[in-house]
Amino acid sequence: MVEQVVVQAVIALQKRDEPMIYQGNLRKITFLFLALYTILIVYFMYVGFGREGFSSSIGNFTPGYIPLSLPTEGFNQFWLFEFGNFAAFLPFGLIIPLLYRINFVRFISLFILSITFLETMQMLSRLGIFDIDDIIVNTLGAAVGFTAQRFVRHDRNKGKGILKIALAACILSLGVIVIVDGANEYFEHGGGKVVALNELSSRDSSVLWDEELSSFEVAGEKIVPVMNRYSSKNSRMNEFTYELNGNYNKIAFYGAIPDEVVKEGSNGKSNIAISIDDKQVHASDMEANRDRSQPEHFVVDVNGANKVTIKITNDDPNPDTNVVMWDVALTELNAGQTLMSRLKDKWQSFF
Repeated sequence: MVEQVVVQAVIALQKRDEPMIYQGNLRKITFLFLALYTILIVYFMYVGFGREGFSSSIGNFTPGYIPLSLPTEGFNQFWLFEFGNFAAFLPFGLIIPLLYRINFVRFISLFILSITFLETMQMLSRLGIFDIDDIIVNTLGAAVGFTAQRFVRHDRNKGKGILKIALAACILSLGVIVIVDGANEYFEHGGGKVVALNELSSRDSSVLWDEELSSFEVAGEKIVPVMNRYSSKNSRMNEFTYELNGNYNKIAFYGAIPDEVVKEGSNGKSNIAISIDDKQVHASDMEANRDRSQPEHFVVDVNGANKVTIKITNDDPNPDTNVVMWDVALTELNAGQTLMSRLKDKWQSFF
């Protein structure tokens, strides 16, 4: 008898602690709203935004940075689209737990299955593409909505309770966007140790580096290299490759045509081309003209590549190079980037 009373008391306490769900007419109205909203979302996924079908791209199956950030450049169309992918799925997390008793794990699992199915159908119908990043952002929105409504356990069917849920959703959304933005900055632009390019092993010995780090002038400005300088004794046509072995995030350097070259009567243009794993990703022209030649700073993403190739050409009969590069440096991957690179490799091999 005592045991039955204790069990009933525990059950009563558990039910009391459980957040209430909507009943009666409020439940019917909320369910109708959810149904209409779902139809609206499906419409925009398959018909809206001027979709004409027969998309040429299959999809993005490899997770990248999460397309969700603070509007640092204002509320432009691109940012609004990114934020819309997040905010549009908040209502599912907010409303479904008001209609059904469901825990977070079950809710988020069913949501991921549903949104993955819709993304797959977009790809198969050629009315869009399968985008793993969209699934991540959509799921974040639904998760924030679910968490927000869990903060309000009473008066959820009254105006003040609904306002509290909406306020919690706004605060949590801002917090998630700030965290995701910071994570993106770390994984995309953060870096580790800076290494001079000439410290790496080259595949050939065709490139010469000025060991004395001689200073020079560009447009009357004195330049003093700090890390390295591409020697002026290099030939006017040169191509050299360095092994990166997937350890670096970006390469940065300065380039210009020195005043002494212009004074010697050299003319024409020089070009610096950067190739990452045999694919050209950067090219810049420089003119041997004192009025136009200015020091330029270049930053090129390496993204865990295996090799970098630099090709320098000068359309000047002078046998030596016109262009000078200096402080050519690589930034190592940080710990997070290294981990993400390995996970991406495994993910891609899985597919």
